[in-house]
Amino acid sequence: MSPQIILVVGASRGIGRELVKQLSVHPNKHIIASVRQPAMQPVDSPASNVSSIILDQANPESVIAAASQIPELDTLVINGAFAERDQLLTCPSEKFDTYLDVNVKGPLQVVRAFLPALLARQTRQIVLTSSSCGSMQEQSEYDHGSLGPYSVAKAAGNMMMIQLHHELRDQSFTCAAFHPGWVATDMGGPGGMPVEESVAGYVKALEGLRPDDSPKFVAWNGSTVPW
Repeated sequence: MSPQIILVVGASRGIGRELVKQLSVHPNKHIIASVRQPAMQPVDSPASNVSSIILDQANPESVIAAASQIPELDTLVINGAFAERDQLLTCPSEKFDTYLDVNVKGPLQVVRAFLPALLARQTRQIVLTSSSCGSMQEQSEYDHGSLGPYSVAKAAGNMMMIQLHHELRDQSFTCAAFHPGWVATDMGGPGGMPVEESVAGYVKALEGLRPDDSPKFVAWNGSTVPW
């Protein structure tokens, strides 16, 4: 049996880096880790089943070039985000564009570019690292405070996954979003859970992902997050 080929986009730090590390302990998987620059190594001592490619989500040419190197793919995990303390009424237009570019347009470019590789295999999984900040129901009940632009962008990303499910359903795709929780990373800041704990839940979710789960929004602890 050929190994499951998993591409982790945004693997140079934080959740993406830890995903590569934890997934690579499974010898039946081939992990491809994308980084923006050659100097950004996904792990300090990569296992034999880990390879890396250069991919910058903000650069369409970089995305296309990366996709040309991967003819087959089982699972596409789109990681990486832009988040700062901002409010909708005061966030500059250019910065708001960055929220949408990084959290929505970039991931969509990646999906489009790697669609042929996903179609070359039967697994056909697309997973987006999201956030409960993008949950319409949770946001209506709880104020995360000064995360308006980020929440809007993540909600758009979640809707993107739902619509991809509809558009790709007839081709047996599984589309899902994952909420990693509050994690102590460069973006999450201090006080959150260890990245190892969050990613252990992420790996478990990926292992249990089935076609009937599409579209699904799942959290690090296995609970279902309302869209």
